[in-house]
Amino acid sequence: MIDTVDEVHCITSLAGFEALLRGKQVTTHGVPFYAGWGLTTDLGPIPSRRRRRRSLDELVAAALIFYPTYVDPVTRLPCPPEIVVRRIANGDDSQAAPLEGLRKLQGKLKIALRRLREAAA
Repeated sequence: MIDTVDEVHCITSLAGFEALLRGKQVTTHGVPFYAGWGLTTDLGPIPSRRRRRRSLDELVAAALIFYPTYVDPVTRLPCPPEIVVRRIANGDDSQAAPLEGLRKLQGKLKIALRRLREAAA
Protein backbone atom coordinates (compact mmCIF):
# COMPACT_ATOMS: atom_id res chain seq x y z
CA MET A 1 0.00 0.00 0.00
CA ILE A 2 2.90 2.38 0.70
CA ASP A 3 3.82 2.37 -2.98
CA THR A 4 0.41 3.86 -3.85
CA VAL A 5 0.66 6.96 -1.61
CA ASP A 6 2.66 10.18 -1.87
CA GLU A 7 3.28 10.67 1.84
CA VAL A 8 2.91 8.73 5.10
CA HIS A 9 1.87 10.24 8.45
CA CYS A 10 2.46 8.14 11.54
CA ILE A 11 2.88 8.26 15.30
CA THR A 12 5.18 5.34 16.12
CA SER A 13 4.52 2.92 13.28
CA LEU A 14 7.12 0.93 11.38
CA ALA A 15 5.15 1.92 8.29
CA GLY A 16 7.03 5.23 8.37
CA PHE A 17 10.37 3.41 8.31
CA GLU A 18 9.17 1.26 5.42
CA ALA A 19 8.01 4.41 3.62
CA LEU A 20 11.45 5.97 4.05
CA LEU A 21 12.97 2.84 2.52
CA ARG A 22 10.66 3.35 -0.47
CA GLY A 23 11.63 7.00 -0.89
CA LYS A 24 8.34 8.44 0.39
CA GLN A 25 7.88 11.64 2.39
CA VAL A 26 7.20 10.81 6.05
CA THR A 27 5.66 13.07 8.71
CA THR A 28 5.84 11.89 12.31
CA HIS A 29 3.43 13.00 15.00
CA GLY A 30 5.18 11.01 17.71
CA VAL A 31 8.79 10.02 18.19
CA PRO A 32 9.50 6.75 16.36
CA PHE A 33 13.13 5.65 16.22
CA TYR A 34 13.54 7.10 12.72
CA ALA A 35 12.36 10.61 13.69
CA GLY A 36 14.71 13.48 14.39
CA TRP A 37 17.53 12.50 12.06
CA GLY A 38 16.61 14.89 9.25
CA LEU A 39 14.84 12.28 7.13
CA THR A 40 11.27 13.06 8.25
CA THR A 41 9.06 16.06 8.95
CA ASP A 42 8.70 15.83 12.72
CA LEU A 43 5.71 17.42 14.44
CA GLY A 44 6.29 15.76 17.83
CA PRO A 45 8.91 16.73 20.43
CA ILE A 46 12.27 15.32 19.35
CA PRO A 47 14.89 14.47 22.00
CA SER A 48 18.01 16.64 21.83
CA ARG A 49 20.19 13.54 21.31
CA ARG A 50 18.61 13.17 17.85
CA ARG A 51 19.52 16.54 16.41
CA ARG A 52 22.39 15.17 14.32
CA ARG A 53 21.54 14.60 10.66
CA ARG A 54 21.86 11.06 9.34
CA SER A 55 21.54 9.58 5.89
CA LEU A 56 19.01 6.86 5.14
CA ASP A 57 21.89 4.38 4.77
CA GLU A 58 23.15 5.29 8.25
CA LEU A 59 19.67 4.89 9.75
CA VAL A 60 19.19 1.51 8.06
CA ALA A 61 22.62 0.31 9.24
CA ALA A 62 21.90 1.41 12.79
CA ALA A 63 18.41 -0.13 12.87
CA LEU A 64 19.16 -3.41 11.10
CA ILE A 65 22.87 -4.13 11.62
CA PHE A 66 24.46 -2.38 14.59
CA TYR A 67 21.62 -2.14 17.15
CA PRO A 68 19.90 -5.57 17.05
CA THR A 69 21.30 -8.84 18.32
CA TYR A 70 20.78 -11.67 15.85
CA VAL A 71 20.62 -15.35 16.77
CA ASP A 72 21.90 -18.07 14.47
CA PRO A 73 18.84 -20.22 13.65
CA VAL A 74 20.99 -23.38 13.70
CA THR A 75 23.28 -22.93 16.71
CA ARG A 76 20.94 -20.57 18.63
CA LEU A 77 24.00 -18.46 19.50
CA PRO A 78 24.40 -14.71 18.93
CA CYS A 79 25.84 -13.93 15.52
CA PRO A 80 26.24 -11.10 12.99
CA PRO A 81 23.34 -10.51 10.56
CA GLU A 82 25.38 -11.88 7.65
CA ILE A 83 25.23 -15.38 9.13
CA VAL A 84 21.45 -15.22 9.49
CA VAL A 85 21.08 -14.00 5.91
CA ARG A 86 23.40 -16.76 4.67
CA ARG A 87 21.50 -19.45 6.64
CA ILE A 88 18.16 -18.29 5.26
CA ALA A 89 19.50 -17.98 1.70
CA ASN A 90 20.93 -21.51 1.87
CA GLY A 91 17.84 -22.97 3.51
CA ASP A 92 19.81 -23.82 6.66
CA ASP A 93 17.31 -22.19 9.01
CA SER A 94 15.09 -25.19 9.63
CA GLN A 95 16.99 -27.03 12.38
CA ALA A 96 14.96 -26.73 15.56
CA ALA A 97 16.50 -26.02 18.93
CA PRO A 98 16.46 -29.06 21.25
CA LEU A 99 13.65 -27.71 23.44
CA GLU A 100 11.54 -26.35 20.61
CA GLY A 101 9.73 -29.65 20.08
CA LEU A 102 8.98 -29.89 23.79
CA ARG A 103 7.61 -26.34 23.79
CA LYS A 104 5.27 -27.16 20.93
CA LEU A 105 4.09 -30.30 22.72
CA GLN A 106 3.55 -28.31 25.92
CA GLY A 107 1.41 -25.81 24.01
CA LYS A 108 -0.69 -28.58 22.48
CA LEU A 109 -1.18 -30.20 25.90
CA LYS A 110 -2.30 -26.88 27.41
CA ILE A 111 -4.89 -26.45 24.67
CA ALA A 112 -6.13 -30.03 25.10
CA LEU A 113 -6.44 -29.60 28.89
CA ARG A 114 -8.29 -26.33 28.48
CA ARG A 115 -10.76 -27.99 26.11
CA LEU A 116 -11.27 -30.86 28.54
CA ARG A 117 -11.98 -28.41 31.39
CA GLU A 118 -14.40 -26.45 29.23
CA ALA A 119 -16.19 -29.64 28.18
CA ALA A 120 -16.46 -30.81 31.81
CA ALA A 121 -17.87 -27.47 32.99
